Amino acid sequence: MLRKIISLIVGIFKVIAFLIIVCVFFVTYFVLGLIKEAQKDVVDVKQIRKKIPVQSSEFFSLDGQKVAKLYVENRYWVPISSIPNSVKICLIASEDERFYIHRGVDFIAVVRSIIDIALNKQVTQGGSTITQQLARILFLSPELSIRRKIREAVLAVELEKSFSKQEIMEMYLNLVYFGEGAYGIEAASRVYFAKSVSQLNIPEAAMIIGLLPAPSVYSPYINYKMARKRQLYVLRRLLELKYISPLEYKKYVEYPIRLKRETLDQNNVLYPYYVNYVVQNFKKITDVDNEYLKTMGLRIYLNLDTRIQQDIQKIVKEEIDKNRKANNVNQAAVVVIENYTGRVLALVGGYEYRISDQFNRAYQAYRQPGSVFKIVVYTAALENGFSPNTVVYDRLYTYGSGTSSYSPVNWDGKYWGRMSLIDSFAFSRNTIAVYLSSQIGIDKVIETAKKMGVKSNLEPYLSTALGSSVLSVLEVATLTSVIANYGYIIQPQFVYKVEDRYGGIMFYHKEKYERVLPYQVAKDMRDLMKAVVDRGTGYNARIEGINCYGKTGTTSDHRDAWYSGFTDDFTCVVWVGNDDYSPLYNVYGATLPVEIWRKSILACYKYYKPQKSKPSFVKIDQQSAQQETKSIENNKIQQTTTNQNENNQNYQTEVTRNNNTQQQAQTTTTVDHNTFPWENTTE
Repeated sequence: MLRKIISLIVGIFKVIAFLIIVCVFFVTYFVLGLIKEAQKDVVDVKQIRKKIPVQSSEFFSLDGQKVAKLYVENRYWVPISSIPNSVKICLIASEDERFYIHRGVDFIAVVRSIIDIALNKQVTQGGSTITQQLARILFLSPELSIRRKIREAVLAVELEKSFSKQEIMEMYLNLVYFGEGAYGIEAASRVYFAKSVSQLNIPEAAMIIGLLPAPSVYSPYINYKMARKRQLYVLRRLLELKYISPLEYKKYVEYPIRLKRETLDQNNVLYPYYVNYVVQNFKKITDVDNEYLKTMGLRIYLNLDTRIQQDIQKIVKEEIDKNRKANNVNQAAVVVIENYTGRVLALVGGYEYRISDQFNRAYQAYRQPGSVFKIVVYTAALENGFSPNTVVYDRLYTYGSGTSSYSPVNWDGKYWGRMSLIDSFAFSRNTIAVYLSSQIGIDKVIETAKKMGVKSNLEPYLSTALGSSVLSVLEVATLTSVIANYGYIIQPQFVYKVEDRYGGIMFYHKEKYERVLPYQVAKDMRDLMKAVVDRGTGYNARIEGINCYGKTGTTSDHRDAWYSGFTDDFTCVVWVGNDDYSPLYNVYGATLPVEIWRKSILACYKYYKPQKSKPSFVKIDQQSAQQETKSIENNKIQQTTTNQNENNQNYQTEVTRNNNTQQQAQTTTTVDHNTFPWENTTE
């Protein structure tokens, strides 16, 4: 009986052994088949060397601040030599303790993972080596299956054949996702501790590395207790593997973790009005493709001065807050350009940049400039024979006849009679601006505007002389800077250098100066704009000890108020108004815009010392200046004689016609309310 039982047991064991052998055979055959299939599909891993990983691009200000970053994946590639040992030992202890021993696959861990997957269990720690995880990041989907695990193993072996351990670790640490939008260890270090990876200590590195199994779940910003638990696990593994001593372990466990993000504003931009202008016009500014911004890890160096930008943003908010209710003012825009270099030091495009309001009024809003456009009109007149001392008449002029006649008027409906050109500009007399345009031709005025940097379409009508065509704040700043630079145009410069990820120069701004106005014309125009501040409508723009030049502007419907001016060092243009074109109450070019302008200029001098002399490019030799002046004066004498004869012949006719056309003149849509009661006097 016993023999039969033993024989039965032996038989059962034989059957079981046979079944096991058959199962092993078929499993081995199946696995070998999968391996063979995987080997057929394996990619040439050496091609990785030719791939350029996606990296974040960074923007830096003139004063050395990082002000923005753009990315598809928030990543900064750092070489393995820049990654501290604290990070490396945490990674090995947590993810792959035999990293420097195996050839890509830890077979014990692979078998354990396959069994776990087959039994529908979660994969335990060590299921994949660092090399296998890198293979998955580079070539595979995150699905859990035996087929994928085998492909992962095959690719890991190939990676180990083609790359050193150091190269594999470098790729892994720069490509793996750490949660909170951070790809790579450098981005993670900035997201969680606001510092570079080179500054991470062991407790901080343990916190970051501990996130790897499930970064979105373990993020300390989402679940600090879980993140802390993972950190302690990594520290414990360091102790077990003798990377740290028991004393160090106790010290690191008690180390206080202080989370801190990089100080970048919404959308990773600190000064969005300025930075977004550069982003949206990047190709035009640098001739570098816009797509590179989010993928190629560029370093863009801006001409932005964050100190001035911050001060002016604060000034704009404070002034609008003070005037919003009483004067119905809701928006403003300011542009500051450094004379002689063209560097745009600050650009404020509104009261406050918000996700719901990203409209940049400094360059996207096109508004009527009002009397600010007289800068162009008088410049064109000086180019065509007039001088600051030319005698003109402030009186009612009528152009055309019948229903198509046009009679510009002044704010007070009065006319000051005989006056010099410089006085007519200082007190912004509308009739004279239109008269000058009629004498030299509106086409020449438009031609001068184009030379001075205006790109917008200007209507070929006399009303354009009073600012009826629309311009952007940036355009007005450009044309004003031509006068500040003695007749040279320097296009506004936002970017001075762009580097690729390796430090190579992709773009470097070289200053280009082009003379578009004669020296004497620009010098005379400076005198006219100085008179505006010294005794005219811009009187409130005066700053003690600083030469100030400018022009006020207010549209006839009170929807726009401007001040465009400069000092010997800076050009600054201010616009205030409302997006819905509702009228301002008791706001003129010489009130709120001048106040913002004056404070903005003081903000500039808070950080910059005044220039003591003109730069070399505006220093023309005496002989050239004399020849230029002589030619201009000859034209002036001839033109002045013609003008005076014409004035004498027509003056009586215009005066007698005044009463008949007064009502018609009052209804014109091109009146420029740019003067004040204290100016409204007659001779």
